[in-house]
Amino acid sequence: MSIKTVKRHLRRTSEEIASLRAELVLLDEQWAHLSDEADTARLHALVSETPISERTHHWAARHVEVMGQQRTQVADRLGQLEGRQDELLDQISELLR
Repeated sequence: MSIKTVKRHLRRTSEEIASLRAELVLLDEQWAHLSDEADTARLHALVSETPISERTHHWAARHVEVMGQQRTQVADRLGQLEGRQDELLDQISELLR
């Protein structure tokens, strides 16, 4: 692979890494907010002991779980891309020798 091609791949990978990092920050903020809401709903369900409050708590807890799964997927993809970035940098280093 030519150095020009490797640099193009590296640029695309770097852009995707930056995008995923921004997405991860947003997901962390959303997760924290939803987690707080789920805790509040849990306390409300414990105090009121009504079916509606139980459903609200269940719904909020499910959202937190889904958000956590999404965050994990983004973090895993970010790790893969960072590994790919390292490989591309190694290729550039080898081509420059």
